[in-house]
Amino acid sequence: MCGLTGAIIGTHAKRRLNDIEALADVFTKLLLLSEHRGPHATGVAWVKRDGTMQVAKAPLPARQFMQSGAYINWLLGVDREITYLMGHTRWPSHGSVRNPANNHPLCLPVGEDDGALLTCHNGTLVGIQRHFERLELPRTAQVDSELLARIAQRHAGSSGIDLEAVLDDYTQLDGRMSLALVATTRPEEIILLKGNMPLEVRIQPRRRLLVYASEARILDRALAGDAGWETVPLAHGEGLVVNTHTWTLQRVPFTFQGLDTMAGTSYTGAHTRKER
Repeated sequence: MCGLTGAIIGTHAKRRLNDIEALADVFTKLLLLSEHRGPHATGVAWVKRDGTMQVAKAPLPARQFMQSGAYINWLLGVDREITYLMGHTRWPSHGSVRNPANNHPLCLPVGEDDGALLTCHNGTLVGIQRHFERLELPRTAQVDSELLARIAQRHAGSSGIDLEAVLDDYTQLDGRMSLALVATTRPEEIILLKGNMPLEVRIQPRRRLLVYASEARILDRALAGDAGWETVPLAHGEGLVVNTHTWTLQRVPFTFQGLDTMAGTSYTGAHTRKER
């Protein structure tokens, strides 16, 4: 069990500095409220509209991580250019938290000009080594989540992530997962995938804000007293692609072997699109 959390901001909405500070405060609450889902390591990343990014993580529970120099330095970079705040609280299943490569967000190079792929995963994959070998993917960490990141890296480049190709490779995987993905070569496109692990989403259409967490009660507590938030229902086996430029939500169904274990759940067929 781990905790996914994040905040996505539309690029064309006008932001005052105090709006950004308020959003950073909400994100901090989300991360703290997710600590029980993963008290062994905490990590964060921000992405700006020009594709610059910064990652900070440590083998600490969220409450202690927030007081660290790494987090404070990371927080200083949160300004009006931010489009995405990504967070993760880790409960390890594979790989020591003492090795930063095992902790989330996972960060891999893509494209040219220092592009990066950022991935956060909640769940546990099984039989991963055969997939690394079958797909001829490099492996440099012990965490099972690296398989998801390497597959996405394989299909990412200067124009972003080829989501259809990524989902085709994910189809063969088994285990449990929900995850968040973004490539800084296309920073306006943020991908949330809800597999057979929880993922809850809320949106402020007027303010062009979207937040997510692994539990509805985490969102309820973090957003308490702030009116105007609406639930975005997301089914198991459904992805959500958020475009921060056009402020559209694209729904994409996907499947993998782990979904077969969920009674009454079946997601097959061509990828479809629905915009909000």
